[in-house]
Amino acid sequence: MRGAVGLEGVTEGALRWLSAHRDEFRLPHDYADPRHDRSWTLRPLGELAQLTYTIGRLSGTGGQALRHAQELFDFAWRETGRGEVFAALVRREPHAAYPLELYAVFAEAGRHHAPFEAQMRDLARTRAWRLAERPPTRTLAVLQAEHRLGLTPHTDRAAAQARTWLGGLPEPWAHTTGTGYDATHYVFHLTNWGSEPHLLPAAVRDYLLLWLPAWLECTLEAGHWDLAGELLAVAAVLGPPGALPGADDAWRTLQEAQRPDGSLPEHALEADGSAPEHTKPGSPLAFRSCYHSTLVIAFAAALTSHAAAGAGTAAPTPEEARR
Repeated sequence: MRGAVGLEGVTEGALRWLSAHRDEFRLPHDYADPRHDRSWTLRPLGELAQLTYTIGRLSGTGGQALRHAQELFDFAWRETGRGEVFAALVRREPHAAYPLELYAVFAEAGRHHAPFEAQMRDLARTRAWRLAERPPTRTLAVLQAEHRLGLTPHTDRAAAQARTWLGGLPEPWAHTTGTGYDATHYVFHLTNWGSEPHLLPAAVRDYLLLWLPAWLECTLEAGHWDLAGELLAVAAVLGPPGALPGADDAWRTLQEAQRPDGSLPEHALEADGSAPEHTKPGSPLAFRSCYHSTLVIAFAAALTSHAAAGAGTAAPTPEEARR
């Protein structure tokens, strides 16, 4: 592998593309209208906020990556009306968890919307909040968000972890694309997006060290660059580059797949070597087919560079620095 310097170039290239396309992340003026698919409005903006915030924490004190990450994070906060969007959403859907999940990263960064947080403190005390039925890995996301806002956890964390696919240490051959994303997000929610790797349970760490190389190889063979990027982020949580067999080769593959403009498509080229029609520049779906995988490769490369530097934790959050 080309080392940390090469990976810094991967992060910077991806963030340049995201900066050039940031208007694609803007919310519609009627963002609360239920006819809008949140998967293409609020979710991309939330992912932009979470991953650029983490990249900023991992990028040290200077460089283009840090500047781009901070600017994109600031953009995301402004686009939410500095938190007013979340307050409006929770007034419309008082027991929905997603406004809290999306808001939590801003609170961790020291950005606050007091009325929304007061709403959430009241709602989190209700039986409806405690008894809401959610998929197990999603429960971990809600628990992480509650922790970030200092709310009482709505359920026992250890029990919630045990109910997840990865927490149960399943037969490794049962791995699929769906369980792959469940597994990566289990790791992200428990380790605060890789910035606190010591929080990953030892048994899960050992399991991943044994089986992640095979999952990564299969994912690369399938040309699923988006999931491969998430698996490489998990590999960085497990240790520095080289600790996981196959990680170096996987990075070479993704570096080659990254386009000159810095973007990374979610999937490889078609069998004849052509780009899928919806990924070609100018297609109205081109952004959708690239934004998440481009964010992921920027995040994974920053996390891997951070692990290579031997740092045990990320830079402190603004709130931590004030303590």
